[in-house]
Parts: sequence; C-alpha cells; structure tokens
Amino acid sequence: MPKSRASPSESAPTPYWRRNLRLIALLLVVWAALTFVPAFFARSLTFNFIGWPFAFWMAAYGAPLAYLIIIAIYARTMNRADERAEAGAEAGFDPGFDTRRDEQRPDNGGGR
Repeated sequence: MPKSRASPSESAPTPYWRRNLRLIALLLVVWAALTFVPAFFARSLTFNFIGWPFAFWMAAYGAPLAYLIIIAIYARTMNRADERAEAGAEAGFDPGFDTRRDEQRPDNGGGR
C-alpha cells in the first residue's frame, strides 16, 4: 500500500480541535435533551402557567431561549480558545490553530 503524503503531525488532531469537538459534542447532547425530554413529558405537564398550559410555555419560550444560551456559550468559549491559541502562536507555541487571515492563504484566491 502506498504511503500517505501527509505527515503524521498534519493529520493528528491538535488540542485546540479536540477541545472544540468535545465542546460541540457536549452542546449537541444538551440541545438534544432540551429538544426531546420536554416533548416526551409534555402530556404530564398539564398545569396552567399564566393561563396557558406549561408545555406551551416550554415549547414557545423555553426551548428557543435555551438554544440562544447554547449559541452564546459556544461563541464565548470559542472566542476565549481563539485568543489563547493566538497568544500561544505569538509566543512561539504551536497550538494547531492557523492564525493567518483568509486573504493570506493561497487556496483562497488571494482573499477575493
């Protein structure tokens, strides 16, 4: 079998990307729980909340608000991770994060 052209260091996931994937997996589990658990128990949530069934409030306000919170958590966590990776790259540590801008990359057509 022919050898791969990629060096092992290029194909191995870096700590930055491993952490990113763990965060995504965790937030997907939270998203799935927030989506399917209230729907599963909706029939037992029969009490009224401000004149409407509580299940309605969970679906109409609770889930979308929780989704926005998930997005905010991901954005804040990734911004912090990007800042740490850029600071490490400036200090000479290779965090596995490419700090070059898109317009400097040759595969992007010069940023156009």
